[in-house]
Amino acid sequence: MQKLRLTLLLPLLTSFLLSGLSMSLQAAEEQIFIEDLTPSQLRREIKKIETEFYRVFNASIEDEKLIINCYDYVPTGSNIKEEACEPQFLIDARGKNANDVRFNADVLLSPQDLQTRVAVEYEALTAAMTKLSKENEYFRELNSILAALRDELRNR
Repeated sequence: MQKLRLTLLLPLLTSFLLSGLSMSLQAAEEQIFIEDLTPSQLRREIKKIETEFYRVFNASIEDEKLIINCYDYVPTGSNIKEEACEPQFLIDARGKNANDVRFNADVLLSPQDLQTRVAVEYEALTAAMTKLSKENEYFRELNSILAALRDELRNR
């Protein structure tokens, strides 16, 4: 059985992130076999690729409401921080709903009801990501790598 191989342009990615210069495909490649990664290593790789994925997306769009923001929070009933990455329009809608509740102008929406309320914005976000995937090979590759890593972690 052939091992699934993940080729990452880590030296290339690192130099791009540090310098902000355009990338050159002559950089050395590092091969990582996904099956050889521990769950902890998989989660670290997912985090690195997600960070770059959102950075590339955020840099390519003009609509500030579509920007993806990542932040740490502590879930109710826990003391362990978690990270959430959400589009700005969802963060804004949640904040507006909370303010409206404070002034008795609305009821507190469930996460599902809130997503229904911003369905049009989610369609715009999907369209922007689809457009970028068609135009930007690097973004498309990040998405593929992210999917492979998440699938591997889910299947363990």
